[in-house]
Amino acid sequence: MERFQLLPPLDDGARAALRADIELHGVQVPVLVRGDGEIVDGHNRFEIAEELGVHCPTALFRGDDDEAAEAALRLNLLRRHLGPVAWAHAFRQLAERRGIRIGQGARNDRTSATVAEVGDSKTLADFRTVAQGKGVGVLARELGVPPRTARRRLRLAAALEDHPDLAAKVDSGEIDARKAAEQIRIANWRKRAEQAPPPPVVSVEDGIEIRLGDFREVLADIPDQSVDAIVCDPPYDDAGVPVFSDLSAFAARVLKPGRLLAAYCGKSDLLAQLNRLNEHLEYMWLGAVFLPGRHVVMRSICVRGRWRPVALFSSGKYESRHWIIDASAAEGAGVKGPTDHRWQQATGPIARWVEQLAEPGELVCDPFVGSGTTALACQQTGRRFLGCDVEAASVSLTLERLKAAAA
Repeated sequence: MERFQLLPPLDDGARAALRADIELHGVQVPVLVRGDGEIVDGHNRFEIAEELGVHCPTALFRGDDDEAAEAALRLNLLRRHLGPVAWAHAFRQLAERRGIRIGQGARNDRTSATVAEVGDSKTLADFRTVAQGKGVGVLARELGVPPRTARRRLRLAAALEDHPDLAAKVDSGEIDARKAAEQIRIANWRKRAEQAPPPPVVSVEDGIEIRLGDFREVLADIPDQSVDAIVCDPPYDDAGVPVFSDLSAFAARVLKPGRLLAAYCGKSDLLAQLNRLNEHLEYMWLGAVFLPGRHVVMRSICVRGRWRPVALFSSGKYESRHWIIDASAAEGAGVKGPTDHRWQQATGPIARWVEQLAEPGELVCDPFVGSGTTALACQQTGRRFLGCDVEAASVSLTLERLKAAAA
């Protein structure tokens, strides 16, 4: 490999297109060479010109080795039609040569992730440190790329570092970043599901308990009228609608009189879900969580969904204790990392419902723990928590999140 050929070779399609252009128009951009004839930039143009027997103009480069390597990277980033992952790798090399540190010292960055962000051996926080600081933005603008785009590509490349096959598909346009993220997430979830299941009952700390199993069975021992609030995200696809009847009966038994259930709902079957909750509970209100980023698209009815309903039902006549704000916005870009639960919800809105429905020290229950967002919200806000899930992988993920937060 030539010393200054720092990028991957052109794929067959790109090389064929370049060859056809040179055959028709000749070499229009001079090849950059050093005094000894070593090529700094333009290896593919030079090789194709030799194959075709056409004249190849050259321009003299007078810099040293470091300057030559930087020039090769910069010119290719400016001119080559690189896929987002290949572009990010080249950009990282150029940044390092400029002394710009990428992925260092930014653990508190709150910018949201836009793609998978982490491989199966990394954590989400590791890649929320990518590409912060003024240097990255200055270099990106020099190359004619918005800094936000540069940072997004860097995070994408970091996410796919351990998945070269998916990276190649993204660069070729075969799949987009979201589909790559989903494939990684599914693979990671399968690995988690194959692990040994956690114990049936785990007390993470005082007042935080997670159980493995169906709530109709493993939460049957909860005393009547002992729970201060239920905050949950039930399955709300067509198959999950009947569960709302069982949830209604469960809540009517365990909730203290006048206390609330807050249940995330789906809009397609919202009426059926509300009717089933109303079987044993009293309707109180309908709240909303506004969703950032890309939204649900219902092509059959030409609707883009930008919010999620939150049904509020009380056990008996509702007894208000303080004002409730019925809407909040989910933080972040609405995109999950590859180690997240498929239906993982943003913590912020859940925490706000927990704080509004239960006082510090009171007991909150979630019969559908999922990734443990309600449990995490209770841990953060000083509420006691009891919840369960039928999936061992979900319980495992919840325990990991709770123990990491506690540490």
